[in-house]
Amino acid sequence: MKKRLGRGLDALFGDDVISSEKEKEEVISEEENIERIEEIDIDLIDLSENQPRKIFNDEEIEELANSIKCVGLIQPLVVQKKGDKYVLIAGERRLRACKLAGIQKVKCIVKEYENPLEIALIENIQRKDLNPYEKALAFKRLMDEFGYTQEELAKRLGISRSKVANTLRILNFGKKIIDLIIEGKISEGHAKVLLSVEDEEQRNKLAELVAEKNLSVRELESIIKSSDDKKEFEVESEIIREIEENLMKLFGLKVKIQKKKNKGKIEIEFSSDEELEKIISILMP
Repeated sequence: MKKRLGRGLDALFGDDVISSEKEKEEVISEEENIERIEEIDIDLIDLSENQPRKIFNDEEIEELANSIKCVGLIQPLVVQKKGDKYVLIAGERRLRACKLAGIQKVKCIVKEYENPLEIALIENIQRKDLNPYEKALAFKRLMDEFGYTQEELAKRLGISRSKVANTLRILNFGKKIIDLIIEGKISEGHAKVLLSVEDEEQRNKLAELVAEKNLSVRELESIIKSSDDKKEFEVESEIIREIEENLMKLFGLKVKIQKKKNKGKIEIEFSSDEELEKIISILMP
């Protein structure tokens, strides 16, 4: 058998050289993933088209601007470098407030992302400052753009699949309710309860009542339950009336059914022995 020649690169260059190259590669790989904090000129930061938040409250922005003037920007923006400028990944509300406060340089976390759209959507969802409608749009866009199923999206966001499903169902609301959600007059909790109401007209009326009376979620649930109980009673009463009419045709006499929960009684009125005999003959032919 021929003797094998050497040990490849290790034999030619030595273990130290190979180890050094591997360490260098690891350092480069780590540097690509390291995030850094920089102070960046605010005019160099462009807004992202992928921002899921569509509505900004001017009063809240002004309050945040006043806070930034007093104590500075506590939570840095998240940006990604793009040429000579930067693209905002998360923190548009803070960026708007900094501009209003006249801040020229802002503290930013600079990171590199393979999928900046996905990260922008997820970062904003996790900050929990989106209204329920904006959150539903963000969920749908993540599923459309990246092919997530509800189950996969739930795992990606660290929430339950039912939470994803209920949030997406908000997109089925009509314009009236969506406008109330955007205005902050209907919460995510209210929306979830309203989804249980199938009739659109009734759903809209309940939504307007929530906004008008500033009802809590529990109060809304109580109203819907009361309405459902009333409907159930009306349906049951209609069935009993129909049975009474059929029995009156059968006996040719007045019949009254009294029902309470799972028990009750049937009364057949008679005014003579002949009518009693008629009842008995029908019941015992």
